[in-house]
Amino acid sequence: MKSRLDVSSFYSVVNPRSVALITSDAGDGRANAMAATWHTPLSFDPPLYGVSISPKRATHDMVKRGKGYGVNLLPMEMVRSIHVCGRTSFSENPDKLAKAGLSVFRGPVLGLPLIKEAYACLEVRVVKEVEVGDHTLFVGEVVSVLAEDVYSGGLLDLGRMRPSLYRGKDRYITVDPDSEVYGLD
Repeated sequence: MKSRLDVSSFYSVVNPRSVALITSDAGDGRANAMAATWHTPLSFDPPLYGVSISPKRATHDMVKRGKGYGVNLLPMEMVRSIHVCGRTSFSENPDKLAKAGLSVFRGPVLGLPLIKEAYACLEVRVVKEVEVGDHTLFVGEVVSVLAEDVYSGGLLDLGRMRPSLYRGKDRYITVDPDSEVYGLD
């Protein structure tokens, strides 16, 4: 039998979720990265991707001013770096990327900061902002996709790259490639 939980626990029951570093530009050449699980593909045509960010976060204003953001997927081996970016405020420590041991390069289309250690990066141009409760959903058009050679047949090769998933309460996990089920009719 299922127990009824407090509605505020909705977030925890949908985890684990893919965690990404959302990168933005401070406007003066400095890069920022925020850990986020509230990110998702929205449309194939046009290629739209969304991220939900609280206005309390420095990243919110940077994305708003810069009109774009990067979505960076890092392997489980980089989880400490992800965690540093998730727990360190850019407002309090603008050198948090260095503290996290991460390197930045500029994307080929918008020149947005992207993370060198990521196995995949999206450069996304904001096309719409939607207020959703206490967050802003930034809807963006994907303008470039950069990826390491860890994809096979259009899928991430889980034998070569272990994605980072966030469980909640400062806990991370990855997938077991032996648990994959396919070919269901």
